[in-house]
Amino acid sequence: MDEARLKRALDTLLAEPQEHPEPGSGTLLVAYRLRDMPAIPSSVPCHILRTTYDAEHPAHLLLDRRPRPDDIMVYAFIGKRQLDRVLMALAPSSSNFFQVLVDNLGQEQQSTTVITESGEVDPAMLQDIFSLMVVAYAERREEWELAIDGLASAAIALASPAISHQPGRRSPDDLVALLLTEIATHPESVTLQGLAERFSYNPTYLSGLLHERCGRTFSHLVREQRMLRAHQLLTDTGLSVAKVAAMVGYEGTSNFHRLFRERFGETPAQVRAGRSTHGAAMMEAQAHDDQLQEAHDGQG
Repeated sequence: MDEARLKRALDTLLAEPQEHPEPGSGTLLVAYRLRDMPAIPSSVPCHILRTTYDAEHPAHLLLDRRPRPDDIMVYAFIGKRQLDRVLMALAPSSSNFFQVLVDNLGQEQQSTTVITESGEVDPAMLQDIFSLMVVAYAERREEWELAIDGLASAAIALASPAISHQPGRRSPDDLVALLLTEIATHPESVTLQGLAERFSYNPTYLSGLLHERCGRTFSHLVREQRMLRAHQLLTDTGLSVAKVAAMVGYEGTSNFHRLFRERFGETPAQVRAGRSTHGAAMMEAQAHDDQLQEAHDGQG
């Protein structure tokens, strides 16, 4: 990291008005000198990354001396739910990282996770990632918010060994949200048994819960996601129908053709040719509206 560039970024953050994080506001970075010591709110559910920089040489780690009043503390407030659901789809279920994410998403009262330096974490690597976040946030170049999310994901994954595993009380609605996330992310390979093992529940219980809250069976939910993904692949790519069928979880094309026509009212070849495109888009939009209504009804 270019120290001069990092120093300019820190000066930019210090000069910005200090805002308080709000629900749904995305990632917020706040910087202050240690002598100022403002109150940092923690009532909004979020991940908090924080680190301290040497005021004169911010690229140096503060490992061999005590912090000074002019040194700079930077807090990064990162919204939990959206980021955690994205990360959860990538994390192996055996990892502490996955368990932390499941606990965060499964708590009825969302808490705040503070991630800072720890003996279990490589401090140099964590600060390098954090410094890239500081520069991206201060400079705000094109797609900077996407870059911040990616860097925050890397920082949280790196710091996960230092986060205590504290299972929360998971409500049925939160569990259903986790299951639907898994189905939407991996429709080609998801199984009820796999979900039961991943979240430590009985498969019969999960099947009944999905049917109760969504009004559809597990198989129906998986098939719907497969069909939507297949329609997108046929519309946006030049992949063959056989390849698309395989990518969404079907070994042969005969069953895929039948289910696709039942869902969209036309064959994969007709969709590929662009026939009735408007009608298919309308049905997809209606399916999305139906899912939102089912989620709302399940919370009622």
